[in-house]
Amino acid sequence: MVEPLRPDAAKTFGRDNWVLLDDVADINAITDDEWNAASSFDITRVIFASSGKPTQSTNRVQAERRYGDTKQYERIGISNVTGGDMLYAFNDQAAAGSDGKKLYETIPEGATKVLANRRAIGRAVAGTAGQFYNAFPVEFGPSFPADAGEGESGESAMTAAFAVYGEPAINKAIVAAP
Repeated sequence: MVEPLRPDAAKTFGRDNWVLLDDVADINAITDDEWNAASSFDITRVIFASSGKPTQSTNRVQAERRYGDTKQYERIGISNVTGGDMLYAFNDQAAAGSDGKKLYETIPEGATKVLANRRAIGRAVAGTAGQFYNAFPVEFGPSFPADAGEGESGESAMTAAFAVYGEPAINKAIVAAP
């Protein structure tokens, strides 16, 4: 018998990159130029680990039982893709345009962006053709003052709800710009 398959672990601790992108022509084929554009914003070290992330839940529904059936089975129903509440660092006393306020200024209420995630790649690594990503078209609600941590570890923060408003792109490869 052949040894059972056991893939190596794709470690994500410290290797879970989140980027906000503008001006993406095709969410399913983001180019390296789009990923690395001056308007893209790597928020990996701005959002807190407790921040909400896009999720999916799929309904399992019971099939209608027929008279002759002695067992009842399930079917797959609607899948719901949802956003969350992004908790991010915010410096109340920082100047406009500074690192402490950049994300706050980038996601005003109603802003639409592509929230993209590369996993198992170190932070501050440029997006290159062949790297895989997941991407979600998102719309942001208003930011609101919040705290991250408590007591001695407390930091000033903001929270902003975001909704996934369209079809996500899952496990797609960055493509080389033409």
